[in-house]
Amino acid sequence: METSALWAPVAKQSVSLVERGGRGWTVSVDSHGDADCPICGTRSKSRHGSYIRSLQDLPAQGTAVLIRARVSRWLCRNDQCERRTFAERRPDLATPRARRTTRMAGIVRLFGHAVGGRPAERLLARLGMALGHTTILRHVKCGASGGSATLRVAGIDDWAWKKGTTYGTMIVDLERRQVVDVLADRSADSIAEWLRGHPEVEIVSRDRAGLYADGARQGAPQARQIADRFHLLLNFREAVERQLGGLGPPIRRGPPSLANDDVDPTVTLTGDQPRVSEAERQALTRQGRDADRQVLFDQIRALYDADVTIKDIAKQLGLGLRRVQRWVRLIELPARNAMAPKPCTPAYYGAYLEARWAEGVTAVKVLLAEISQRGYTGSHSHLARFLAPWRMAITTMPADPSCQLQTEARIPPQMAAQDPMTGRRISSLTAAALCVKPRGEMTPRQIVNVDLLKATSAEFATMRGLAMRFAGLLRGSDIGKLDVWLRDARHCGLHAIRSFVRKLRQDIDAVRNAILEPWSNGQVEGQINRLKTLKRAMYGRASVELLRARMMPLN
Repeated sequence: METSALWAPVAKQSVSLVERGGRGWTVSVDSHGDADCPICGTRSKSRHGSYIRSLQDLPAQGTAVLIRARVSRWLCRNDQCERRTFAERRPDLATPRARRTTRMAGIVRLFGHAVGGRPAERLLARLGMALGHTTILRHVKCGASGGSATLRVAGIDDWAWKKGTTYGTMIVDLERRQVVDVLADRSADSIAEWLRGHPEVEIVSRDRAGLYADGARQGAPQARQIADRFHLLLNFREAVERQLGGLGPPIRRGPPSLANDDVDPTVTLTGDQPRVSEAERQALTRQGRDADRQVLFDQIRALYDADVTIKDIAKQLGLGLRRVQRWVRLIELPARNAMAPKPCTPAYYGAYLEARWAEGVTAVKVLLAEISQRGYTGSHSHLARFLAPWRMAITTMPADPSCQLQTEARIPPQMAAQDPMTGRRISSLTAAALCVKPRGEMTPRQIVNVDLLKATSAEFATMRGLAMRFAGLLRGSDIGKLDVWLRDARHCGLHAIRSFVRKLRQDIDAVRNAILEPWSNGQVEGQINRLKTLKRAMYGRASVELLRARMMPLN
């Protein structure tokens, strides 16, 4: 009897029989002693009856173990209690209505939380615990915790349920580095409602999204908001890209003196330049890309004809190997593929539009009304972009040379800087990335390109100085320097930078807190990467409830 008590799974249980069957071991367990009523807590010694519970337990050397536990039913002697009989509760053995012991349920939750449903099913079967993947996932959902009991610093960011269409929200405890909750939508109302349920929140770290700012103001007016420093630099880089891409007008006045050694003091600024329309900019950009593509194709053909290997061509020009292999088989560079016209595209009605254009009807609204009657389902802006080259052809063919000079002046000057290694023009995207990158983190090739951009573009030199000063502000803690930087950036004469400053002032309190406080959304970004990994491992078919259960720590 003493040996049986030592082999018992929990206290007040004794092993009466152990036998080996066809499927594994069967352990019969009897209970002894009294029990407490789960409703009123009155201890009872009056046994009413018993029944058998079959519980799956941890395997023994890879062999399944089944516990047949005899559970007693007791009479409640409290006349005021609504329960007349009750079954004894053994939470250390198994929870009510469970089919597995508590210790096995913990192992199942651990496997499911770590690797998911079907991988855990295969692993547990190898260990002697045969369970279906749906059962494993149900254990994971039941074992998910509710996050931290008290939350002081919350990090909020969005995650893509379906990129470009549906987004959710993740909330992270930045002090404990744990996920607190995963919301199924991205809205100010849901954030405000969640924060109202957590009045202990003192600090909210977020990105530059306005809806999170509104939600934090509504749900936690007592909390200080912090704009994430990474997103601040990202927004500045995007402003630099817009300016270098020709979306804004060039410099209109001389910039203030920037106290930064990275800016070339000998660079002078250009005078007034007329602004170019969006359609003209896109047409010019498309022509430039086609010209660059043709030049690159000619270089590949020339090197290949000179018996240079494909691998060396790719290495010399900085291209992918498959692209070079595909182009060396061509005699002439084919035109880019164009989408077949559909009723939702203006090209579908190209013949009719050409006839009406030749008759002198050039108003977009008039043409839109006419082709809409013929079945056009596209937008006004789509038709305007389609007609922009026709309109530009009229404006770029003046009768006298003086008008020709005026027309050419409308075209914004493109950056003439070329990468000395590839001979290709440096794109606005690459230039913007180099503009905000510290010189100490650059490669020798990037340093050469930055110096070349500063020498050929006054806009780039000005924005480079502002970028280095802005990055230094975010690493420091001097609020006074922020006001000086905002004043200098507002008077720099660059449209995109001035727009960035205007939006920065709308969120100035959160920007100041980003300089003073050490918190950032780095932890949230890391947790979102983990969520993406789990979501892809489950083939994107997991529900929000399951994602929340696997993201949160186990109980």
